[in-house]
Amino acid sequence: MLGGHAQDTLIFIIHDEGILQGNIDVCDEFSKNEIDEKNWYGYYPWGGVSIDANTYTDPTMVSTYNGLLHLNVDTVNQWRAFPDWMVDQNKKDKMKEGKVYINRLTSAIWSKKQFRFGYFECRCLLPSGKGYWPAFWLYGGNPNEEIDIMEAKGERKKSYHVDVHCPNRCDRVKQFVVLDKPFGHWAKTADNLQNRWVSFSGLWTPQGVLFYFNDQLIAKHRAQFNTSMNLIANFSLAADGGPFSPGPTTTTKFPAAFKIDYIRSWNFEALNNYSGFNALKEASIIKVIPSGNNMVKFEISSENLETHQVFIERESQRGDMDFEPYLELDLSAKEQFLDYTYWPKGNYYLRILNGTINQQVKFIERF
Repeated sequence: MLGGHAQDTLIFIIHDEGILQGNIDVCDEFSKNEIDEKNWYGYYPWGGVSIDANTYTDPTMVSTYNGLLHLNVDTVNQWRAFPDWMVDQNKKDKMKEGKVYINRLTSAIWSKKQFRFGYFECRCLLPSGKGYWPAFWLYGGNPNEEIDIMEAKGERKKSYHVDVHCPNRCDRVKQFVVLDKPFGHWAKTADNLQNRWVSFSGLWTPQGVLFYFNDQLIAKHRAQFNTSMNLIANFSLAADGGPFSPGPTTTTKFPAAFKIDYIRSWNFEALNNYSGFNALKEASIIKVIPSGNNMVKFEISSENLETHQVFIERESQRGDMDFEPYLELDLSAKEQFLDYTYWPKGNYYLRILNGTINQQVKFIERF
C-alpha cells in the first residue's frame, strides 16, 4: 500500500468575481478527554463572576466526551469566595464575609488566538428550554467590537439572533432612508433549530460580515471592524427583564448542555485586498476536510451549480507541471468522501473552475 497524506483543511468561497481560498486556523473536533489548551481557555479570562446576576462561568461546567464539547449550565445555592481581580470592588456591599452569592453556573470557551477576518463555523445541538441562551461569537475589547454569529433562546424553535456591536454606531441600518435602526434581528429558519445537528457560520471581511445557517446565507451587514477578536462559544442563562429575557422558569430543566461537534476557523490572505462583498450573495462554499485513514471529506454548498466545476488532477510523472484529469466532484452532493488509499503515487491538485475563473491548489501527496 502506498503512503500519503492530505494537505490541511481548506475552504473555498466561489462567486462570479473570484475564488477565495482559506487556510485553517482552528479545526477542533473535541475528540480528546479535555479541551485543547493550545486553542482554548475553559472560562472567561476576566473571571466570569456577576454579583448582580448571581452567576459564575465555572470552568468545571466545561467537559468533552464522546467526541463532543459539552457546555453546561446548572443551578446552585452557594456563597463562594473569589480572588479580588474577579469581583467588582464597587459592589462589595452585596457580598457576605467576602463571598458572593451564586445561584447559576454557566460555561464558556474562549480562544487563545485572536483573529482578523476569516470564516468561522460551529456545528452544534441547541438545547430546548425556557431561558437557555447558547451563543457562538467573536469579541474584541478596546474598543468593544463584537460579531454575534449565533445567539439562540431555548424557547425559540425556528429563529436565532444575529448581531454586530461597535462603538461608532456601525451597527445601524437604514429604515425609511435614515440610519436609525439597529441591525440585530431574529433570523427565521424553516425547520426546528433544536435537538438536531445544525451549523452556524460567519464570514468576516474588511467590508462587512455575512451570516450563514447550514451554509446558506441568511443575513449580512456592512460593519467595518478594526479590532482583532477572540472566538467564543458559551452557554448562559437569561434573566427576566434583562437581555434576551425571559429567564428560566420552574419547568426549565437543570443541568442542561449545549453540545458542540466541532468549531472551525479559516483565514484568507486575499481578504485584505478583497472588495467583492455584494458578489458573495451567490457564493458557493466548498470545504476540504482530511478525515484520516487516507480519506478526504468534501462539504459542498453551491448556489450556481451550472457555472462550477471541480476537478482532481494528477501531476504528470514527467515532472514538468503538466496535469492529467483524474476525477470530477459531484457538486450536487452536500457531502462527498474520497478514499485515496490505492491512488497511484504522485501529487494531486484540486482545480476549481467558475466560468473564466480558474484556481488550483495541491491537496494530496502519494508517495
